[in-house]
Parts: sequence; C-alpha cells; structure tokens
Amino acid sequence: MIKFPDLGKQPEPPQKKMSPEEYLRFCDFCLKNNRYITPENCLARKTGEEEIKVPFRL
Repeated sequence: MIKFPDLGKQPEPPQKKMSPEEYLRFCDFCLKNNRYITPENCLARKTGEEEIKVPFRL
C-alpha cells in the first residue's frame, strides 16, 4: 500500500497586488481617518534613536 505524507494545510495563494490608483485611494482613506496625522508631523517617525546610549557593537 502506498503511503502519502500528510501535507497539512496548504498555504493560500498570494493576494493580488494593489494598482497605483488603489494604493492612492487607500493612503487617502488612512490619512483622512487618522486624526493624529497632520501636515506638520506626517513625515515624523519615532524610532527611539534619540534614546540610544551605547552604539551597536559586535
């Protein structure tokens, strides 16, 4: 008798990528619905680099 391996759950196919128009609509929607993003702080990111005391070493 032939024994086949149990493959379990198969991964789903990748989602369709957004077109540039869909991406623009998505970004516009996100910006309009996030009240914390303003023209003054839209490019500011908090990465925590200001608080690093010791640089990274190997």
